[in-house]
Amino acid sequence: MMRKVITRGIILLGVLTAILTVRTAAAQELSLRAVYNALGGVMMPIWVAHEGGYFTKHGVNVELSYLAATSAVQAMVGGGRDVGLVGNQGIDAKLEGADLIYVASGVPTFVFEMYARPEIKSIADLKGKVIAVTQPAASTDYASRIALRKNGLEPDKDVRIMYAQDMNNVVNSLNVGNVAAGVISAPLSIKAKAAGNKMLVNITAMKIPFLFTAMLSSPKVVREKNEALTRFLRAYIEAMAVIRKDKETTFKSLTKFLKTNDREVLESVYEEYRDVFPAAPLMTAAEVQAVLDVAKSPKAKQMKPTDFFDNSIVQKIQASGFVEQVNKR
Repeated sequence: MMRKVITRGIILLGVLTAILTVRTAAAQELSLRAVYNALGGVMMPIWVAHEGGYFTKHGVNVELSYLAATSAVQAMVGGGRDVGLVGNQGIDAKLEGADLIYVASGVPTFVFEMYARPEIKSIADLKGKVIAVTQPAASTDYASRIALRKNGLEPDKDVRIMYAQDMNNVVNSLNVGNVAAGVISAPLSIKAKAAGNKMLVNITAMKIPFLFTAMLSSPKVVREKNEALTRFLRAYIEAMAVIRKDKETTFKSLTKFLKTNDREVLESVYEEYRDVFPAAPLMTAAEVQAVLDVAKSPKAKQMKPTDFFDNSIVQKIQASGFVEQVNKR
């Protein structure tokens, strides 16, 4: 009798151990190490998903951290991070041989304004003048060049482009009159306006296709952590819907990550980004092609836009009716 009890106990212990092992494995499988690469409103969806509890709601444990653009991409190449909301740097890395893939769109157009000195009445007045952007091949550089060309001005010929390194320096150069105009975004537009400058071109409103931000991962993560990534993207999609409808919830995340409770700053960032996030974040060939068109690598002309993204998870989420559901509320 005692042997039967002991045997049953051993069997029961084995079953419990197996269940615990399965649950532990499942918990590990449904965990992701995520990264974001900027401290601006463009990162709102991943911030709201994290701070608003949407990752937890959808059953995925997310370790979220900040890394600058190049470091963020390198972390995914090396396997130190599974997924990240980054800019077009993933395209450059893939052109150099990295095994990376974009799995969802973030913002598929530029989000900038061109502010100008009070004496500049129209974009035509910039002929023979200097405008400031951040760095060569940065999104501000590309945006300025495209905006100028669309208005009949040739960059580096009709208008000289000065690299100010960062957006604070762009605004400072504009405010002291070292340049006639500069490409900036909220909340620095507040500082530009306070100095008497005015918006010359709303580049955001031009809706120029460009991979401004998108969700980057790797084929390995897509294969091995597909369920975790699916839950992660469901939370991300819901967070974008929340941003469009719930200002105060969004402000809580902005306050934490931007480290400010200045209402004017929060309002300016929110208003600039609220409507730029897509309801269904499907990557498009147009936003990728725009980056390939300006990429320096000779491989850019040999590859197709579809080589850089995989919409399968977002398509699966959309087919389930989830996107329509969260955007209806």
